[in-house]
Amino acid sequence: MAENWNCDGSGPHTDGKVKLYPLGGGANLILCHSCWHRENQYRRDRGRETKNPDNWPVLDWASAKPYENE
Repeated sequence: MAENWNCDGSGPHTDGKVKLYPLGGGANLILCHSCWHRENQYRRDRGRETKNPDNWPVLDWASAKPYENE
């Protein structure tokens, strides 16, 4: 399992870049590509379960803002 110390996800992780996954209200997750994919899958599932996918938007990795670790 790869380690990515900047990722908030539970892994397994993708090495390298992490990006901001906005949750609303100014809150963000900081996720690697693998964890981003899992978060989107969780949101798709929740949208189907609740029959309200608009409350569980799926976000695009390619257009996400990179997290700058300074």
